[in-house]
Formats: sequence, C-alpha cells, structure tokens
Amino acid sequence: MINWHNLRYEFGAAERDFLKLQVLTTSMEPISIREEFKDLRVRLIAARDEVFEKHNLDSSEKLGYTFDLSFGLKVYDILNEQIGFTNRIASNDDIWRYLSICIVPDIVHSRWSLNEERYYKSSRRIWLKTIWWYIHLSWRTNSFITYDILSSNTTDTIQQLVERPGIGYHTELYREIMLQYNLYGNSSRDLFRRVLILNTARLITISPELVEDGVEGYVNDLFEKAKVLGTVKT
Repeated sequence: MINWHNLRYEFGAAERDFLKLQVLTTSMEPISIREEFKDLRVRLIAARDEVFEKHNLDSSEKLGYTFDLSFGLKVYDILNEQIGFTNRIASNDDIWRYLSICIVPDIVHSRWSLNEERYYKSSRRIWLKTIWWYIHLSWRTNSFITYDILSSNTTDTIQQLVERPGIGYHTELYREIMLQYNLYGNSSRDLFRRVLILNTARLITISPELVEDGVEGYVNDLFEKAKVLGTVKT
C-alpha cells in the first residue's frame, strides 16, 4: 500500500526535478522509481499502451480528447480506495506533481510535451489531476456508461468543468450536470459554459437538494434557463 499521506513534493522540488527531465529518442530521463511506486508505474504504462492500441493512437501526430477520456478512465480505475487513494488525496497537488514528474513523466510528455503547467506549475491545469477529477465528477455506475456519457465532449469540456469549481466541488450535482449535458445531445461549449456560470451564481443562495425534484430538477432548470439565455443573446 502506498503511503499517500506522507508524500511531500512541494512546488520548488517539482520545479527543480522538472528542469532535469530529458527527452531521448525512445525514453525520458531521469525516471527513478521508489519501490512502493513501481507497481503503479507498471499499471499506468500498461494502461497507456492499451489505450494507444485500442484507439490506434501510435500513429497520431498529436493526442487529444480521445486519449484524455480513455486514459482518464484507466487512471481513475487504477487510483482507487484499494490502494488508499481518496478524494482528499486527490485534492493534494503534491501527489499530482509527484506522479507527473517522478512516476510517469513520459506519459504526460506524450500528451503535452514539456508544458510545465501540465506537470506542476498551474494547480488546475496539472493534466493527471484534471483527467482524474473529470472522470470523478462525471462518473455513472461504471467506466462503460461513463465513457458513453462523455464521448461527445471535447478538451474544452474538461477545462470548463475542472477549472471552474465555483465554491467547491459538489460531486452529486456535477455528475447530474454531466449526465444531462449528454442527454441534451448538444456538445455546444456555449451551452455548457452558460450552465456552469448560472450554477455558480445560484449556489450562493440555493441548495440543489432542497428544490423541487432535488438535484435532478435543479439541473434540469439550469439547462432550460441556459438555453433561453442563449436564444436571447442570438
């Protein structure tokens, strides 16, 4: 079992180690794995290879949303409570910086090259963190159903959801938003953005659980009002 609670990897250490990373022809160095993390790296590398093969991504010049979603589901499955990974752990940037730079920098590189924001520099843009929270805030029953709900979205959807937490992550609420967004059959970034902005404003004075039909009714009203706002603007 990995002792996540004792892991300390602050910004300065992450910056120092990031600057040491070198991209070679077929590998990335240095990658020196502590014993307790070796199995985790093996599983994450295997997950990446499986996603690459399934979606024929080896021939892609640039990875995008398909990789974010498919690998995100794998990461979410691997980082679970059975290995001591919880929501509290997932809120700790030390963890994500360490995984990004010390455990699988080669995987992060395959998606974002050496973009420092995606490894450690910007809390809400650390790639492994964003895809884990994207899946967590969208989860429905299992990975197959979750994939279907999210398959029509884009990288912008991840940014809108994870980088706009408002006054905090209300998991049940965001899962309902993602479900209904899919049911509307509208992948418009403007609709999604309006829903999230409206939700942020309403949460200051409204508890979704207390409105008629609870969270489901609250979210349904968000979409209906957001559609009206979009019509008025056009």
